[in-house]
Amino acid sequence: MPEVNPHSPLVCGLQIQNYDDDNREGTLQQGYMIIGTLGCFALSANGQTAALSNNHVMAGENRGLKNQDRILQSGSVAFQSAQHVATLTDFIPLQTSPAGAKPHLGNVVYNEIDAAIAELEATAAWSQSYLPTRGLTSPMGTAVAKLGDQVFKVGRTTGLTYGEVVDIATIVGPVGYSPGECWFRRSITIEGLNGSQFSNKGDSGSAILRTNGEVVGILYAGNGQQTYACPIGEVFNQLNCQLA
Repeated sequence: MPEVNPHSPLVCGLQIQNYDDDNREGTLQQGYMIIGTLGCFALSANGQTAALSNNHVMAGENRGLKNQDRILQSGSVAFQSAQHVATLTDFIPLQTSPAGAKPHLGNVVYNEIDAAIAELEATAAWSQSYLPTRGLTSPMGTAVAKLGDQVFKVGRTTGLTYGEVVDIATIVGPVGYSPGECWFRRSITIEGLNGSQFSNKGDSGSAILRTNGEVVGILYAGNGQQTYACPIGEVFNQLNCQLA
């Protein structure tokens, strides 16, 4: 996919990495890195342009150091200053549940979102759009997902895919994160059109858009058949930001 390569200006759907978290965790020393997808661009509470993705992509599943961790595009096992495009600004901590927790037992601690923002470096050019070769509608506004919505996403692994919203209040879990098992509620469920795969590992953080350009959610998990996304309204509410 072209999204795995370095690009300037930055656009939606590109591969990104939290270099410093990978370095602290010893991942780089093993010759690999943890990557995900830049969903879209947001305006932070102080009016700065920021990249929006998942906590587990940009904030190391709660390990991230705000205003310190460097976000690279497209990422590297050795730091490259030319790839330093943003710095982790804020994330919503993932809340864990006890091992073996079940909704019917009443002992699940629910998350609403898996999200983080990283303010762009002053030298980083950006465009709230996709790679020109994709020929896609740019993110324009937000909306609440509805059953039957026709949607698309661009991610670093599976690129451009199309799907349909089949549920808007899904309970998802347990999802294995470093701190422990996490459960989510009020998630959007998307299935690929005509039985196609909508997402795969590495697509985490992708923005989910209606075909008219309205952003409805941020992709955070999937099981091969279904993809799960956090509602964009809740993401922006908790992070106190808005679409750029």
